[in-house]
Amino acid sequence: MDLIGIDGCRGGWVVAASDQSFSIVSFAVVDDLEPQISLGERGAGVIAIDIPIGLGDSGPRVCDLEARRLLGRPRASSVFPAPCRAALAATTYRRACGLSRRALGVALSLECFNILPKIRQVDALMTPARQAFVREVHPELVFALLAGRGRGLVEPKRTAEGERLRLRLLRKIVPRLDPGAVRARLGLARVARDDVIDAVACLVAARRIAKGEALVLPQGAVFRDARGLRMEVVG
Repeated sequence: MDLIGIDGCRGGWVVAASDQSFSIVSFAVVDDLEPQISLGERGAGVIAIDIPIGLGDSGPRVCDLEARRLLGRPRASSVFPAPCRAALAATTYRRACGLSRRALGVALSLECFNILPKIRQVDALMTPARQAFVREVHPELVFALLAGRGRGLVEPKRTAEGERLRLRLLRKIVPRLDPGAVRARLGLARVARDDVIDAVACLVAARRIAKGEALVLPQGAVFRDARGLRMEVVG
């Protein structure tokens, strides 16, 4: 079974792929996710992606609240509220905030607005059936579980110590992971070091999903949006 971890990057999407042994991990930057999702649809594997799937229109998603609660301070802030689906049509931050206030009662965060095109792309591709193999994950949730702390890492991912800690956790599973070498192959202007690291964290989550070991938030309940998509975060 092939495993795929996907994270957004400046060049589009950084894709990390492997079998369950993680003996060889391949990387690519793509603009269009349809080929990866079509591959999964043919029964080729599990795709774990760091992007909201399932968008509510009547308040915050329970999965986001649960993920923030589990991570605690200061990593809770890394889980920003998902947008309402109506906001996907906005082309300006002001318009997006207006649509968000109307549906959810709060403005859209700037971080979320900046990735609206990526959320829009994934939302257009997703169906309830495709959620059998395409799952929303959050890298910081994966790192918290790998560390066995029951809460998020204290160190931010873009600091030297934060990167060292995350690499130390991942290299227990992917020993030869070298984000600098991966960037050099993919293009320094297209992908950042933390994009590579987060994609591999998603890849680790894909194996946890395939083996039935993943944590799914919220636990014991299924919430769906107006299109029938599950609103959940997996680690």
